[in-house]
Amino acid sequence: MALSSPVSETDARAVDVLDVSDLRFAGGTAHSIAEEVKAQHAAGFSTALLHLNGPLVAKVSPVNAQIRAEVEQGHAELLLRPEHVRARVAVVRHPAVLEKAAGQLPPVQADHVVIVANAAPHDIDGHEHYRPEHVHRIARERFGHEPLWAPIGPQVRESITGRVPPASLLDSDWVNIIDVDAWRHERRGPRGARPIVGRHSRSSAQKWPRDAETLRAVYPVDGSWTIRVLGGAEPAEALLGTLPDSWEVYEFGAMSPKEFLGGLDFFVYFHDPRWVEAFGRTILEAIASGVPAVLPTVFKPLFGEAAVYAEPKDVRRVIDRLYADQAAYDAQVARATEVVRGRFGYEAHVARLTDLIGAPSGPPAASPAPAPAPASSPVQTSSSPVPETSSGAGQDGTGQDRGDHPAARPPVPPAETAQASVLFVSSNGSGMGHLTRLLAYALRTGADVAPYFVSLSQAAPVVSTFGYPCEYLPSMTATGLAPGRWHAYFAECMAQVMDRIRPAVVVFDGTWPYEGIPAVQETFPEVRWVWSRRGMWKPGQGADRLEKAAWFDLVLEPGDLASPADRGVTGKAAAERVGPITLLDTDELDVRDKARAALGVEPDAPLALVSLGAGNINDTSDDVGASIAALRNLGVQVCITKPEIAAGGGVHSGVHVVRAYPLSRYYRAFDVAVSASGYNSFHELLRFGVPTLFVPNLQTALDDQRARAGFAAEKGLAHQVTTVTVESAEPLLADLLARGTEMVSQVAQFDPGNGAADAAMRITDLIR
Repeated sequence: MALSSPVSETDARAVDVLDVSDLRFAGGTAHSIAEEVKAQHAAGFSTALLHLNGPLVAKVSPVNAQIRAEVEQGHAELLLRPEHVRARVAVVRHPAVLEKAAGQLPPVQADHVVIVANAAPHDIDGHEHYRPEHVHRIARERFGHEPLWAPIGPQVRESITGRVPPASLLDSDWVNIIDVDAWRHERRGPRGARPIVGRHSRSSAQKWPRDAETLRAVYPVDGSWTIRVLGGAEPAEALLGTLPDSWEVYEFGAMSPKEFLGGLDFFVYFHDPRWVEAFGRTILEAIASGVPAVLPTVFKPLFGEAAVYAEPKDVRRVIDRLYADQAAYDAQVARATEVVRGRFGYEAHVARLTDLIGAPSGPPAASPAPAPAPASSPVQTSSSPVPETSSGAGQDGTGQDRGDHPAARPPVPPAETAQASVLFVSSNGSGMGHLTRLLAYALRTGADVAPYFVSLSQAAPVVSTFGYPCEYLPSMTATGLAPGRWHAYFAECMAQVMDRIRPAVVVFDGTWPYEGIPAVQETFPEVRWVWSRRGMWKPGQGADRLEKAAWFDLVLEPGDLASPADRGVTGKAAAERVGPITLLDTDELDVRDKARAALGVEPDAPLALVSLGAGNINDTSDDVGASIAALRNLGVQVCITKPEIAAGGGVHSGVHVVRAYPLSRYYRAFDVAVSASGYNSFHELLRFGVPTLFVPNLQTALDDQRARAGFAAEKGLAHQVTTVTVESAEPLLADLLARGTEMVSQVAQFDPGNGAADAAMRITDLIR
């Protein structure tokens, strides 16, 4: 259903250009948005920015500092509410953002819609970030008419040609732009005895040469050149074994790119040949700064005479020749500058906008002096598009599928409704347990409740996929602050949030309430507080923590199927107890065929889930590797839940990585599982009927996973081992494949049902 038709001329915010993207991107996408905003403002085009929480940001982070600086200087307006917008053109940057986050769009009426394809659909490993056909359909439905596709460069154009309607593909590429004068660096004075050759990129393997021979050819290790790297060099170190003494490596952010480029004689950028480099923003910056760029020939259709091209084996000869011939060097710099001004300058962007929508609505504006980038707020949001907005996990970077969720609903701004706000606060923990329990509660609150989240977990971005606002608050470990300073920081951040949303109830899920809580309570004495405190603590540990129950109006204990084996201090402590909590109910799981199709696995072959954290899939002395080997001996295909496979682990033809959250939705796809016995996995696997070999994590600080797994084994509900070997696991897994369904069916006699709805009712009962 199109969102454009209901917007009236009087109600809608009118702008020339509406830029729609995930504004947290740290690299070229955000930089390009900022540059286009500058060019639009200077030409007289009005601009509004609309943030969507996309799937590609790996960590929770604020809006990019360059974009925030443009907003603070008045060059663009950041839309803070889901208000109606009318734009002459809506420019969507990165198709994956629209594909995964279109549900966050407010009503938008746009005369034209341009989807800037600033990346190829597929990654180097074949992972599909977006489906052009699907994105095209979403854009048509959301904006009410056919979108135009604007590849950012020739390689991306080639990758999407045939996957979007030919008539929708713009004739010319939507190349990135740059302020050449702002980047220009005059190089004067005598040069050293050897050239200084540099590169600037993210420190990911796909951004570096694939093999050591190519790496040594383009970035010599013999000391004949000084090699400078900005952004880290871990992939190079992995190939070479160690970094050469003649290399100078700076981590990302150690200096500005402009400062870095000013110290180079040449910029050399070679990457894995399997990687489709959509554009190469860092290359454009280097050329604009006045340093000759030496590149592989794949970049020639994009940069033309602005760069020099060579095969890896010829790079040394090309650079040595130019370094010895000052006239040729200067001629290349002059030629490159002319090309960059003509094709990548601000004038080029203004011309393509004018061709599309006509002249600017306002007069040209003189650009003010650049303002310093604003500092990040201590609390960074992951849903509301304010200047401190942040995300994800994910695939993002978190590696998690951000598709539709059962019971997900759009966020409602508490200040504009009669709803009562409930603030859910999760500690960071070592997994997803705290955050998942709070989501289970929030999803079962009524329509008169507006849930809001603050999380110390870097998995906080998943909250926004359920339609709830969420703010990330870095933990003590993440900030590096001393305990006293961090607790004061926590109190200050919480007070800021509570002053904005005015919650009736705060629900904290964690095993150690923070010392800053009483200070917050003094400031907001009318707010009721709930401690969601799971049991099964290790015997003899944590007694001092129970004293903090006095801070709370209600102590809520999520039940545990293994509670008869609970020997911890919470077992006899006062609390209101509910049934074991799972995010989903049984009837929300996909049927087997649908689940397997969603995971991309074979429809009929025996299938296992291995969920034991990071490990080496080919090392049978490792729990993960031994589990996989045992399953393969039994003819079972394997899915693992962690993409972080140890270095040297290689690629295993029988292993499929799954990244979905909540993965439990697809549990009917599996015939057997090997899993740790943390609260979430234990209850989801047993409640949803997956025959399981539990491998308790004995390194947890407080959670008694040994007792939980032992109870399941003692009652004949599952098997357990404390250390996995092929010899010990294979017969147990064979038994689970033979009679595991019968074993796990006995869980029903121990299971009182999902306590999430009961917990939600007790929480909302506290609202006055």
